[in-house]
Amino acid sequence: MEPSRALLGCLASAADAAPPGENGTGAGAEEEEEEEEEAAAAAAPGELGSEAPLPYWTAVFEYEAAGEDELTLRLGDVVEVLSKDSQVSGDEGWWTGQLNQRVGIFPSNYVTPRSAFSSRCQPGGEDPSCYPPIQLLEIDFAELTLEEIIGIGGFGKVYRAFWIGDEVAVKAARHDPDEDISQTIENVRQEAKLFAMLKHPNIIALRGVCLKEPNLCLVMEFARGGPLNRVLSGKRIPPDILVNWAVQIARGMNYLHDEAIVPIIHRDLKSSNSE
Repeated sequence: MEPSRALLGCLASAADAAPPGENGTGAGAEEEEEEEEEAAAAAAPGELGSEAPLPYWTAVFEYEAAGEDELTLRLGDVVEVLSKDSQVSGDEGWWTGQLNQRVGIFPSNYVTPRSAFSSRCQPGGEDPSCYPPIQLLEIDFAELTLEEIIGIGGFGKVYRAFWIGDEVAVKAARHDPDEDISQTIENVRQEAKLFAMLKHPNIIALRGVCLKEPNLCLVMEFARGGPLNRVLSGKRIPPDILVNWAVQIARGMNYLHDEAIVPIIHRDLKSSNSE
């Protein structure tokens, strides 16, 4: 048995600062502040210096605030991240930050570390506006021929399909009847943009997107081998092949976590999601 390419199918809500000077004035207050600074440094070693993670992150997607406590993000905006704690923001996947002297919360997967952003756009440069806009190929749903359902996930049903002669996988978006259709369309668009930024041989690739209601879907690369759990249960696999597959899966996960423009935490890695 020859080693095959292992593929991962990804996808995969403000705090006010206390006014200064409340501790009093004079030498006593200064000593207290110095003690607090020393305690903070001891509690969080390594956060100062060249190895420290930068507090400034750059927006790679645009986001329109849906509430007074949210920040509106524009492509290239530099946000100072104040907290990544979901107990502060109020929801998983949301951070607290400051932009244009305004403190609010924002979706964490819409930003990337400023240093990584700059290095990918322009080596040695600091201009975040250099990031190239993402161009999505919009596909006419009439060009798709849907076959059988091959999976069901949080996004919706997944079909085997054909598009202009190529075998593809179509992820049809589930529409919440309580949600405005324009919001569903925007969610599909953002999901497509996220996939479009992923370029790795072990990550399922985006072919295009359908954004005309009611047929909202992502058109993805088709993994002909099927899910890994089915392959493993079908016959005995030589150990060297299993190791090869495991290494490929690890490479794909490492790319998502550490090398992608927008780091992604898969959260649902299992054999039925690996193909």
